[in-house]
Amino acid sequence: SEESSSLLIDIMYRCQTGEARLKGALPPGTQVAHKTGTIGETTNDVGIIDLPDGAGHVITVVYIKESKLPDNPAMEPVIANIARAIHDYFTFNRG
Repeated sequence: SEESSSLLIDIMYRCQTGEARLKGALPPGTQVAHKTGTIGETTNDVGIIDLPDGAGHVITVVYIKESKLPDNPAMEPVIANIARAIHDYFTFNRG
């Protein structure tokens, strides 16, 4: 239902984990509704990135499995840089 969807997205906006993942390299003030996950050698973050000036939203999923990087924290900047590239592409290519 629309009510359930709104509740879930509100919870995702309040996520307190993974600040260095999807949000890590985005411009200050960018709103992100997301859910992180980590298990073993797998690190991920899935979310909705709000584009500037009310231009819309981008759904972003980054899932890194069996990385050659030495530990999970080393994967966080990789996720952050992917999210920034996606954000910038949709911000600067509005056609």
